[in-house]
Amino acid sequence: MKFFISSLLSLIPIISLSQEMIFNGKIVDDNTDMPLPSASIRIKNTSKGYVTDFDGNFEIYAKLGDTLVFSYMGMESKELIALKSPISVRLQPTINALDEVTVSVGYFDVSKKDLSGSIVQIDSEQLEKNRNNSIESLLQGQVAGVVVNESSEPGGGIGISIRGVNSMLGGTQPLYVVDGIPTSPVSDAQGNDGTGQQQSNLGFLNPNDIEKIEVLKDAAATAIYGARGANGVVVITTKTADTSNGVDKISLSFDTSVSEVTRYLDVLDGAGFENYMNQRYLNQLYHDITNPYRVGGAYDGTQELSLENYPELSDFRNPYPDAIPFTDNQTTNINSNWQDITYRLAQNNALNLSYRGGDFQKNLSISLGLIDQEGVIINSNNRRITYNMNAKRKAFSNKVDFFSKTNISYKKGNASSVGNGEIFSQRGVVSQALQFQPIFSLLSPGEEDDIYANLNEGNIVSNPYTLAKDVTDLKKSTTFTQIFSMVGKISPKLTSTIKGSFEYRRSTRDNYYPVNTTRGRINNGEASQAYIESNKIYGEANLRYRNRFGAHRLDAILIGTYEKSVFRSLFNKAIGYGSDNTSFYNFSSATEIYVPISEFKQVGLLSSVLRIGYNYKRKFYLDFNTRIDASSKFAANNQSAIFPSVALSWVISNERFLRQVNEVSKLKLRFSMGQTGSNPISPYQSLSLLSPIRYNFENELAIGYFESNLANNDLTWEKTDQFNIGFDLSLFDSSVNLTIDAYNKRTKDLLQNVRLPVSNGYTSRIDNFGEIENKGIEFSLSANITETTDFSWNILTNLSFNRNKLLKLNSNLDYQIGPAVGFRNSNPIMFKVGEPLGIFWGAQTNGIYSTWEEAIESGIEGAAPGEIKYLNNSIDFDENGVQLDLQQINFDDYVQIGDPNPDYNFSFNNNFIYKNWDLSILFTGQKGGDVFWVDSWQLSGLQKTTNVLSSSYDTSWRAPFEVVNGQVTYNQSYGNLVGATNPAAIINNGPRAIASDRQIFDGSFIRLKNINFGYTLSISNNQSLRIYASGQNLFLITDYPGYDPEIKTYTKNPQKRGVDFGTYPGTKTYLLGLKLTY
Repeated sequence: MKFFISSLLSLIPIISLSQEMIFNGKIVDDNTDMPLPSASIRIKNTSKGYVTDFDGNFEIYAKLGDTLVFSYMGMESKELIALKSPISVRLQPTINALDEVTVSVGYFDVSKKDLSGSIVQIDSEQLEKNRNNSIESLLQGQVAGVVVNESSEPGGGIGISIRGVNSMLGGTQPLYVVDGIPTSPVSDAQGNDGTGQQQSNLGFLNPNDIEKIEVLKDAAATAIYGARGANGVVVITTKTADTSNGVDKISLSFDTSVSEVTRYLDVLDGAGFENYMNQRYLNQLYHDITNPYRVGGAYDGTQELSLENYPELSDFRNPYPDAIPFTDNQTTNINSNWQDITYRLAQNNALNLSYRGGDFQKNLSISLGLIDQEGVIINSNNRRITYNMNAKRKAFSNKVDFFSKTNISYKKGNASSVGNGEIFSQRGVVSQALQFQPIFSLLSPGEEDDIYANLNEGNIVSNPYTLAKDVTDLKKSTTFTQIFSMVGKISPKLTSTIKGSFEYRRSTRDNYYPVNTTRGRINNGEASQAYIESNKIYGEANLRYRNRFGAHRLDAILIGTYEKSVFRSLFNKAIGYGSDNTSFYNFSSATEIYVPISEFKQVGLLSSVLRIGYNYKRKFYLDFNTRIDASSKFAANNQSAIFPSVALSWVISNERFLRQVNEVSKLKLRFSMGQTGSNPISPYQSLSLLSPIRYNFENELAIGYFESNLANNDLTWEKTDQFNIGFDLSLFDSSVNLTIDAYNKRTKDLLQNVRLPVSNGYTSRIDNFGEIENKGIEFSLSANITETTDFSWNILTNLSFNRNKLLKLNSNLDYQIGPAVGFRNSNPIMFKVGEPLGIFWGAQTNGIYSTWEEAIESGIEGAAPGEIKYLNNSIDFDENGVQLDLQQINFDDYVQIGDPNPDYNFSFNNNFIYKNWDLSILFTGQKGGDVFWVDSWQLSGLQKTTNVLSSSYDTSWRAPFEVVNGQVTYNQSYGNLVGATNPAAIINNGPRAIASDRQIFDGSFIRLKNINFGYTLSISNNQSLRIYASGQNLFLITDYPGYDPEIKTYTKNPQKRGVDFGTYPGTKTYLLGLKLTY
């Protein structure tokens, strides 16, 4: 009996387990406590499934002990054993690629999903696909709203603007923050007038050392940098060994490439140039004898062309009698293609070696980079060596982290005299390569360049090869940066950081023009030596508090920084050398040594930052920033300023009504507003300044001082107010991601350099006046088109629109004339209220005058057949109000002829992976953005005896005269009187040095910016070999007739944007490389 009862009792749990019961419960989001409607509940290893109702509640029939599987799109699945009811289930959001991203804003890191500001990150994987020796170039096409103006010169300067131009004096360069430290750019030492361009701001960094780059665009992101954030902020993080996981890793990469000029311009060859020179005399003869005011009557094509009828024939010359139009016949039999002679196929090599090892507790990263670049212009080059070390150590029971970061670089290279602002005898290499006469040869040993004077108006000029090969412009730069930081964990919720850095920069520059060059001949050798040296001490301390109170999260940080920078520079110049052998090394051999120009200045900046970040249920976000900056650049009453910002965001996809839309992975709405600043002036500008002057007093040299700068105690910061609204949308499990941002930026209190009248007693004063507006919209779309085990294809496209306008100057001005460009009295750049910043201003034209009748009827001075037809937009009157018979084309007739601001910029990037093969293709482009091509004055003006564009000569006005058997004859079919698009080649030309729409060209383009193709061979778990080929700028579609619409001369000067003045030509590059990881 007892056995029966005990057996029966033992079967009760078995029977209970085999019977189904009702289990109920609720499923919520662990982060937000929000119920999850339509969540799935499934009994493991069965097909039974249920879903939650709108409030996240569920009921399910299951056996006691069954395993229940709870799942929801965008959430991590969870398994629980059915033991009792009700069941409370909390699901964690899936950590996808987007949520894993940590974004650095310099002072601290935040999760990308917690961002309310407009910040874009570029990771090392994206950077790896764009093989480039310049960090600034890596940004091209990667971020909407970022415009990069490149330089193809080795180590040359690159201009970057983020969301337009905010200043007339301060440039467009953003603030660069490297490993949490605002860095100072590397600047060239002063050179002789007309020497090469500026070097890259970030030339001391090796792109292979970069882990990621963040671009901070709106006020919420940049306001933490206050006084220096108006132009945007670029945060650069170098590679560490944090993820080594105890594995030692050595990486070796080697790149070799060749570069060539993107395209050669079609200028006249030897035969064409001889015909051009002959045509100048024919056109001049026709011009003289057909003039209606000619004594003896005008030629109309019916009279005999005899010396008796037209004595002007006695002065006619046919300087190249063997040259026959439309043939290759020549008199000189010289045909020098100066572009071929001056440019070359340049070879470049890069070697990078790195070691990374350790674990999260302690690790070390060391890298060494070597670059040897040749420029496509002979004798231009750049060699650079970089060393970077990052070390980390956890100590004191893992409560304190110590970091040490070291960067050392040395760079040496010879620059070319390009884009030097000279239009006549001292033209730069590129301008000279286009304009120098093809009927001259290279100088033979013992020959001097005075043989060129006859065709250069008596001026002794150098050919472009001599300028490139023999002129020395040697630049050297040394940089050293040491950063030490300590991060301590005071409590689980409170951390502290102490950071310090020392930064040293030194650049030297040595110039020498030997006597076989134009400049050297004038001065019997000209040399200069210069250096600029700077050091900066930076200190930072911060406290960061992070805590969670139920559904509330708080992240607050208080930061204090101090930095002091000291600058010294010296410039020496000497002329009159007995021999070129001493070059710039020995000034004592010069007959005249100029007074050295030295400068010493120091700047201090004291700052404090408070940032409070709050979110509720990871759904509603509030970020508040305020920064106080105090700068020694301003007077005591204006040294400090407050720069606040606030940002709000709402993750709409976490709302109940959108959770049931399975296609939407994420939808976030963002809004921000705030103020940033800029102080782009030298120290002491608020003070009265005296400058030294040397003068003759009673036949003796005396030294005195003159009052150069008028004090301004009210001088203050430029301030930029910015509003931003945007949203982030992710679809289909984050396989499609769209970001749209619209912004409005207003910069007021523009810093301006005001020239004062002589009667004032001072020469200049720095003042605040004016206001600029930038507004625009940006689109960024990324998508995973397909992704399988063997194949994936994803795209990234960016599109940005920016509209720029000068809202006001001071109360007395409606416009301000920009600097001279080209001819001495030509100022084609205008800053006009109500118009975009830096528009081009000049005369309008309407073709070429065909006949004397048309020219005379215009009533414009200098009008004649074959001359440019300028539009007279303003009638000139004499002092009595009577209209003048002859009207002049002057400033009153000028209108807006161009705008350097593009309508929009775009990029399109494709990435393909098939097994171990990968391919990336990047297209970039812009619509609009006019270019003022200074060289076109000469190349299409046909006013000198220098070379011209073939297309300009072919479409020029041409007289119906030709020379047959040494005699001038009339041939109507030979002439081109009607419909000519370029003026006549003539000896005594009319006004052609006027800035006009003839120098303005559309800068729109589409280019294949980069293509990278590679194969990765996996040798073992941690060993691989990657072989790759890359091409840059392989093709370009544009109507711009110059070398490259994207390459501008003054990339960092906001007052000369869009100007191409003999700029280093654009290049295309073919690269092969391999990377071994062990």
